[in-house]
Amino acid sequence: MWDKIEHDGYEIWVLPVVAYGPPAPGTLFHFIGYVCRHGANAHIAGQSERFQEFAETFHSEDEARDAGYRAGRLLLDKFAKSL
Repeated sequence: MWDKIEHDGYEIWVLPVVAYGPPAPGTLFHFIGYVCRHGANAHIAGQSERFQEFAETFHSEDEARDAGYRAGRLLLDKFAKSL
């Protein structure tokens, strides 16, 4: 399920995704996400910036979600003025 936090007036949305096959004990995760202004339509080009991590794996959904939030905050801290 998508989860959201706010950072400096923007929204960071993150979805942990299973890295390999169906969930099972020891399943590893990746994440996908996007950042946008409040009220933006993420499906319209230019209103959001997407990001993902498919190389590194995480041992739980929570780890993947937290890593996604960190990546989103970093993206916003560097590039928020262009969104």
